[in-house]
Amino acid sequence: MQHDFENDPSTDSRPFIFATGVTTLIYRLGRPLRLLRKQYPKTEIRVSVGVTEEIVHGVVDRRFDLGLISLPFPEENIRVIPLFEEELLFVRPSATRVRGGHISTIRPSELASVPFLLYPKRSNMRSVIDHFFDEIGLTPHVIMEADDTEAIKRLVESGFGCSILPEHALRGQTRFYHLHRIGGHRLMRKQALAMAKTDYPPKLTQSIANFLQTTLTER
Repeated sequence: MQHDFENDPSTDSRPFIFATGVTTLIYRLGRPLRLLRKQYPKTEIRVSVGVTEEIVHGVVDRRFDLGLISLPFPEENIRVIPLFEEELLFVRPSATRVRGGHISTIRPSELASVPFLLYPKRSNMRSVIDHFFDEIGLTPHVIMEADDTEAIKRLVESGFGCSILPEHALRGQTRFYHLHRIGGHRLMRKQALAMAKTDYPPKLTQSIANFLQTTLTER
């Protein structure tokens, strides 16, 4: 009973640190974070930006209270709360401005010599993409790597090469690139919340995780 009292989310005055990737922060978390601050006005909420690998390490080391990560990822030391799936699309530069969100299909054989700008090998996103390439029998010609989705997108628009990027970072814009699915396949990444695996999770962490899960999965 004493543990429950001390673990009351309404009286927990410690800073709460939430970690997420920059792309998800920009394109998915604006409204949820506004609602979160309104729901917990007395809680000092801090946001840290990083990649899935860094976020998981921070959650396990208790530097972060909660993280939003991409799956699959080893789950031995974390508790995972599934959120949503997001499609990854092949992005090809265009010499002229493209309007609308049309997504066409391109054959894997057309990509044999295409220059690719991809996430670094160490990243979870790159693992998902490389696994997809293995499944369709394609060895990509990678000429450049970058951690930042926006940087990759701008380089594609400038004509440096093609990429595979999250759909939410690509839609609803007038841009200088075309969108494709490769061979008709839908390449997906799963997004989830992650917290440290423990018998007694802080109630504030559980409460905020439940709130974000509801907010991020509602239509």
